[in-house]
Amino acid sequence: MSDDAEPVRGTAARAPLPGVFARGVAMGVAEIVPGVSGGTIAFITGIYDELLRSIASFTVVSPQVLLRDGWRAFARRHNLLFLGTLAAGMAVSFLLAARVIGGLLESHAAVVYGFFLGVIAGSVVHVGGAARAAAPRSWWWMVAGTLGLGAGLALAWFDDDSLARADASMVALFGAGALAATAWMLPGVSGAFVLLLLGLYAPLVAAVNAADLPVLTVFGAGLGLGLLAFSQLLSWLLRRMRAPLLALLTGLMAGSLLLLWRRTGINDFADPLLPAVVAAVAAGVAVVAGLALLARHRRVEGSPEEALS
Repeated sequence: MSDDAEPVRGTAARAPLPGVFARGVAMGVAEIVPGVSGGTIAFITGIYDELLRSIASFTVVSPQVLLRDGWRAFARRHNLLFLGTLAAGMAVSFLLAARVIGGLLESHAAVVYGFFLGVIAGSVVHVGGAARAAAPRSWWWMVAGTLGLGAGLALAWFDDDSLARADASMVALFGAGALAATAWMLPGVSGAFVLLLLGLYAPLVAAVNAADLPVLTVFGAGLGLGLLAFSQLLSWLLRRMRAPLLALLTGLMAGSLLLLWRRTGINDFADPLLPAVVAAVAAGVAVVAGLALLARHRRVEGSPEEALS
């Protein structure tokens, strides 16, 4: 076997497969909630480093390894047993969580969007703090944050419920998949958050529940392309422009809070749903605060990983 076929190394590659599967289950649940990144779960459970290395191991020479050295070398190089087990856990929980959230969106949409609002509000504080810590004396993070805020407010201002339709074009679904994959690799952002901004969250949840294979296949193809095409670029950006990138994401999420509030349908203080929505917002904030505390505890224990997600 050639040197090119050296496997991805790390603690997660030696972790028991049932444990990797269980981590995948937790990540799948997290990824379907806008604002909660599966990367956060990966970090807290100790597989974030291994996950990034495994994804980044796919390069232009990967097909050559498959053709020259065979399937075993290819699987060993890219840690496919780990990635496949993790993906299986995510798929199982994603399907179950999509059914639950799909039902709640039909029966309690205001409360669901309130919970999403709280989760994203908590993420604004968490990711914003990371942006400032990354460059405390730089003004670039403030400029980037302002630009992100403007983009988020613009999306909220021009938001139209008609965008959230089930007959979105296949091109739009493919692009949404690529963008969702990119967001999945970004710090503190989930792919579901991008789908929410695009007005495609509810239609795709419905497609999962209905097993709409054409829609899911096109979206999945975009997802795979996004993972392969942008993993190296995002890795470079996080190394070279960490603070501005985090600030841009913080501003975007902050601006999107207006969009989410509008989708709750609460228009005045006399609305009978207001107490339930406020409670849901508080619950969302509490979820993010709990995850942040767990991540901080892991860093204090001496993990060399950074809480990127």
